[in-house]
Amino acid sequence: MKNRLKELRKAKKLSQKEFAKAFNEFIEENKKYAVLDNKGRIKKISYATVSRWEVGQTPIPTKYYEALANFFDVPLSYIQGAGYSKKEIEKIILNEINLRLAEGFISGEEIPNRLSTVLYDFLCIDASNLKAYLSLCGKSVIEKHEIPILNDELAKLLKRIYSFLFQKDFILNWDRKDLEDRAELDDFIFYFVNLEVDVANRSRLTILGKWFENSSYLENIDSKRFNEADRALKNAKISNKNMESNLHKSMINDLKYSKDSARVISSLQIYKDYIEYLISEVKSKMNSLDAEYKKENKDQQ
Repeated sequence: MKNRLKELRKAKKLSQKEFAKAFNEFIEENKKYAVLDNKGRIKKISYATVSRWEVGQTPIPTKYYEALANFFDVPLSYIQGAGYSKKEIEKIILNEINLRLAEGFISGEEIPNRLSTVLYDFLCIDASNLKAYLSLCGKSVIEKHEIPILNDELAKLLKRIYSFLFQKDFILNWDRKDLEDRAELDDFIFYFVNLEVDVANRSRLTILGKWFENSSYLENIDSKRFNEADRALKNAKISNKNMESNLHKSMINDLKYSKDSARVISSLQIYKDYIEYLISEVKSKMNSLDAEYKKENKDQQ
């Protein structure tokens, strides 16, 4: 099994000579990894040693393997050559992002995979990233309804946008089964992208949004009551059956992220008008039920 010393060294943009110098300094500071000569002095490595290690001409001593893993901050098994290489892992993750993101655009009215949704949400946070993505594969996705080919240009863009995914060193410990399990891979990507969406949204909060985020106002309304209100709207004469939900989300987003005071006030006014309409509908229904109840009582008497 070939070690990954050369791959890791190049990732740090070090020549063999530069790496040997940096690694010797690391050993000096972390003597527990040192290999001693017969006089008890720390053995230093040369760039020639590095070269022999990389091509497998000379086996890397076990103690040095531990030091190398700590120097590069990767699992010991990874530097020893187990599992996929970092480039292979990146390609697998980028392929999944490309597939799921495209599926999110293509799905149209259908409910997309939850990973597609969160990938799209993160893409939309930065309009320039969304524009760049659409300029690269917009026609393929939107007009032809085809998954775009993950070429070098698209891979570079997606890797830049979702760079945080490739900073999780523990994925280097994954074996082939983990990375080939679609559900597990999707869960991994969804979890970390969702965290980044939350972080990005918090950074975009206005002063009013920060107050709203920490309050227990409409956004945290009891889900049972919210669902009951949604069911009560099904028979109302409204063109958009999801109007209550859409207005609610729109108002929340304007409150939290919009720096345009006129837009915030307008959004609140529209939401207020709708709530007043809803209250009037409920009052009308309650009055009707009350009248029916009184009539039934009168008839029984």
